[in-house]
Amino acid sequence: MGKLLLHPPQRPVDPHRDPAASTRLLTEVMERPLDPGYAAAARRRAQTGRPSTRSARTATVLALLAVGVLLAVAGLRAAAAAPAADRGRTQLTERIEDGTARADDLAARASALQAENARLAASLGGAPVASADAAASGLQVAAAATPVTGPGLTVVLDDAATPDGATGAAASSGRVVDRDVQLVVNGLWASGAEAVAINGQRLGALSSIRAAGEAVLVDYRPLTLPYTVSAVGDPTAMQTAFATSVAGRYLQVLRDNYGIRTQVSTVDALELPAARLDLRFARADAAGQ
Repeated sequence: MGKLLLHPPQRPVDPHRDPAASTRLLTEVMERPLDPGYAAAARRRAQTGRPSTRSARTATVLALLAVGVLLAVAGLRAAAAAPAADRGRTQLTERIEDGTARADDLAARASALQAENARLAASLGGAPVASADAAASGLQVAAAATPVTGPGLTVVLDDAATPDGATGAAASSGRVVDRDVQLVVNGLWASGAEAVAINGQRLGALSSIRAAGEAVLVDYRPLTLPYTVSAVGDPTAMQTAFATSVAGRYLQVLRDNYGIRTQVSTVDALELPAARLDLRFARADAAGQ
């Protein structure tokens, strides 16, 4: 029996195929290893003037170096300015210490002069000296230049309780204003008060009670609620006179119509400090020239 030989099928040959095409492809690969797309991109970059990656890195390094130099210069300038600031602070401290020393010296001299005046007044003696001392004491109290202690009357003013969510006129109608405090103070003076203070600030003949926004100021110093007006004097006489005065009736209107909380009380012992007085002018006595 003979053997059956199997032969692979033969592919048809394209009569139009160029046998040299494969040879040309190999030649092009060997001569032009760079892809045409990359070559075109390189040409466009050269035409547009875009920097290469190495140039960009160089520019970044130079920029960082410039920033470092600027920071170093700023640090050196700050270090150089620090001694100047320290010198200015030292000079200011010295000026404050000198001013404090001068003030202490003047206070000591004033105390010595007061003691000398008291010694001379005691050595002179007699009714004229006693009368002059009484007049001087009365003037000091009236000018609020000396502390005052004694029984008296206190009037406390506080805002009305504001309902939750109340705004506008409903919230502001129950607020104590400067005019309310002024009327109470004037009423106490008219009722026989010898000395008056508000929240511990003594009032003198030139004191002012004003408003700045929602705050009440006494001699340009702001107060905090509640406002307590203290008056030294005869408690019983002042309470009776104040209740029947315009100020007393005004407080009743504030309570009834606006809900402002007020309280008038007698006190057995009040301590009112001296006011901070500013010297406005001085005149030399003819006898002392």
